[in-house]
Amino acid sequence: MAVSATVTSLRPEEMLAKPVPLDPAFEDEGRVLELIRQSAPYRLSAAVHKSRETGKDVPWFRVFWAYGEMLADPRADFIFNNPRFIEAAKESFGAKVVVPSSLMNNINAPMAGGHPHLDLPHFRGAERFPFDLLVAMGHSGLFHPWAIPIASALCWFYRGAGGDFDYWPDGPDGERMTLSSPLWNRAVVADNEYMFHRVGGVGRDRDHLAPGAISRKAVLHYEDGTWTIEDGDRRYSFPEEEMRHSVLWKAYAFEDEAALRVFRDKSDDLTLPMALSILSDDLDRRGVGRLDAEAGYADADNRRLIHQTYRAPEVRDASRRRIT
Repeated sequence: MAVSATVTSLRPEEMLAKPVPLDPAFEDEGRVLELIRQSAPYRLSAAVHKSRETGKDVPWFRVFWAYGEMLADPRADFIFNNPRFIEAAKESFGAKVVVPSSLMNNINAPMAGGHPHLDLPHFRGAERFPFDLLVAMGHSGLFHPWAIPIASALCWFYRGAGGDFDYWPDGPDGERMTLSSPLWNRAVVADNEYMFHRVGGVGRDRDHLAPGAISRKAVLHYEDGTWTIEDGDRRYSFPEEEMRHSVLWKAYAFEDEAALRVFRDKSDDLTLPMALSILSDDLDRRGVGRLDAEAGYADADNRRLIHQTYRAPEVRDASRRRIT
């Protein structure tokens, strides 16, 4: 049976938070840079998240300083509770209650740019749902009542070639906005679970490490102004100015204390059967069939129908406006 047109990924307009720029992001940038260096060695982001191995890993390294609303590294408290991030999240989301939830640092060696994407959406009660189901739920637009509003602050320390940050604040059909290097102690607080964004190519094209040039075992070390990727017998060294640093802070941004209570007491959480029933009813309305309720998400036909229907839309990439 034919599948209907791809479903848009956007929240309703009133739910898509506006980006809020911060310049400077920190009063003491040196303290941030010192923590970045002290946090070495770094592992590949793909290894940290145990992503499926494709043989095409890129030199994107990551360390978590906080997760689950708790600091993993006490030295990062000044970032995790940065009042500038908190106030910008309130402005962006129209929120009265902001609860920092996670904090990480990303380091990119010279590499090709990424594709426009959304961060993984979160819904009340869906913490243990399969990753690909959460992606489809986000694209479906059916689960806004359970969406956990998450503010993301991206802060950059990079003056090298490339390394643009592209984003689509008016949705995938809107104009692409671009922040270009030098991006030093600057941040944008936005709704990255629902706002398409991407990293441009880092460094000069001739210096890019091709996907798959390093293995999942690669580790990034720092010493005396030089970052070195060690991957078995292979070594790739780069001066600090060629490495793109981006601190990523996330926080729950609730409209008020009542919304926080619903999140905490789990009185209005989704369950997996509920989510599948909502999807099945929508598929039925579209005339593309229903899910097999007894088989659940483990059923290959159920998964296929969900992912054929609820996909990412095309992102307009023809025009852009640079922001200075």
